[in-house]
Amino acid sequence: MPTKATSCGRRRSTHASYNPRYAGAFVYGRTRIRHRPDGGVSVVKVARADWQFVMPGMHQGYIDWERFEANQRRLTDNAGAFGGERLSGPAREGPALLQGRVLCGLCGERMGVRYSREHGSTIPTYICQESAVRRAGKTCQTVPGKIVDAAVVALLIEMMTPMTLAVTLEVQRELETRAHEANTARRQHVERLRYDAELARRRYMKVDPDNRLVADTLEAEWNDKLRRHAEAAEEYERRSKQQAATLSTEVRQRILGLAEQLPRIWNDSRVDFRERKRIVRLLIDDVTLIKAQKITAHVRLSGGATRTLELERPLPIAQLRKFKPELVATVDRLLDQHCDREIADILNRDGWRTWEGMPFNLKKIAFIRGAYKLASRYDRLRRRGMLTTREIAAKFGISETAVHEWGRQGLITKCFSDNLNRGLWALPVQQTILKGCGGRGGRPARLVPITAPSSEQGAV
Repeated sequence: MPTKATSCGRRRSTHASYNPRYAGAFVYGRTRIRHRPDGGVSVVKVARADWQFVMPGMHQGYIDWERFEANQRRLTDNAGAFGGERLSGPAREGPALLQGRVLCGLCGERMGVRYSREHGSTIPTYICQESAVRRAGKTCQTVPGKIVDAAVVALLIEMMTPMTLAVTLEVQRELETRAHEANTARRQHVERLRYDAELARRRYMKVDPDNRLVADTLEAEWNDKLRRHAEAAEEYERRSKQQAATLSTEVRQRILGLAEQLPRIWNDSRVDFRERKRIVRLLIDDVTLIKAQKITAHVRLSGGATRTLELERPLPIAQLRKFKPELVATVDRLLDQHCDREIADILNRDGWRTWEGMPFNLKKIAFIRGAYKLASRYDRLRRRGMLTTREIAAKFGISETAVHEWGRQGLITKCFSDNLNRGLWALPVQQTILKGCGGRGGRPARLVPITAPSSEQGAV
C-alpha cells in the first residue's frame, strides 16, 4: 500500500513533468479564474495552445525545451483518460503491431485487441465492441490480426526500399523547387505593394493641406495601399511557414541509409514488440478495416497518402485441418508398396507437412486411411492373393517353422505390411513347391512348374 511519502513523490514528479518551469521557460496564462453565481471562484486549466505567453530559454532548466515538448507529446500519447482524447494509448507488450491504430470501417470507432493462443503462439484479433460496451449491442466485426499485421509490415518494407525513397526524394525536390518559385513570386508581389504604399505616402505628404478634398482622397488611397500590403505580407509569412523545409544532401543520404537498414532492424530478434509498434506509429496514422468476402484495409500514412490492401479471409479450422486431395492420392498410391511408417518417412522426405506444420508420423497416416476409407496395406496384400504363415503351413501340410525356412531359401516371398516385420507370403507364379524329405538321401524343397508332372509330388 503506498505511503504518504510515496504519494507525495509521485505528485511532485508528475508536476515536474508538466511544468515548463523545469525546462527553463516562462509562461503565463496556464489557469483562468471564473466567478461562480454563488460568489465563489474556480480555477480552470487552460489548454496549452491558449496560454498568453510562452518564452523558452529564460533561465537554466533541468531539461531543454525540445526534450520538454517531446515529453509532452509522449505523455499525451500515453494519456489514460477515457474519451476522445485517448486516440491510441501507449505501446504495450503484446504482438498486435497496429494496437491503437485500427478503426472499424462499419461504425468508425476504434477497435480493441484480443489475444488467443494458437500452436503455442500468441495471436492478436482486432475486435470492435464499442456498441456492445456502450449500448449492449452486438460486436461489429472481428478481424484476424496476424493477416493484417503481416500485410501492413510488407507494405512498409516495400515503401521503405531505397529505390522507392529515391523516387520520393526526387518528387520532394521538384516540389521544393516549385514552392521556391511560388515563394519568390509572392515576395516580389509584397515588394510591389510596399512600393505602391510608399508612393501613396509621398503623394499624400506633398499635397497642400488647405486642399482638403485632394488630401482626403490621397489619404484614403494610402490607407488602402497599406491594408493591401499588410494582407499580402501576412499571407507571405503564413505560406512561408507552411513550406516544407529543404532537405540537405546529408539528410537525404541518411534517409536512404535508414531504408536499407529497416528490414534488418525489423527482423532483429532483440527488437521487442513495443519498439516495432513505435516504428509503425511513426509511419502510419491509422488503418481502417472492413471484413466482407475479403478483408479490406485502408492504410493512412503519416504524410497523408493512403494505400488500400485486399486480403483473403483465413479459412475455417475445418478446412485448414482437411488434408489436400493430392496428399490423399499420394498416400493411396504409396499404400500399394509401403507400410504406414515408410509412407510417413517418404512424405517427410518430399517436404509434406501437416496443417500445423509438423512432420507426418504413423498415427497421421493411420488417421488419413481411416478418414478417407483407404484400404490398409494388409488388405491390399490379401486382395492380391497373399497368405499368412498358418495358411501356407495348412496348404502344404508343413509346420510354420518350415514356412519361414522356405522364405529364407527364397521359395516364397514375404511382403511386410507394417514396421514390426509382420506380413504375408506371396507364392511363386506358374510354379509350385515340391516338398523335400529328410534323413539319408534326403532332398531339399524346390520349385517345379505346375504343368510338369512328377511322380515325386507329395513325397515327404
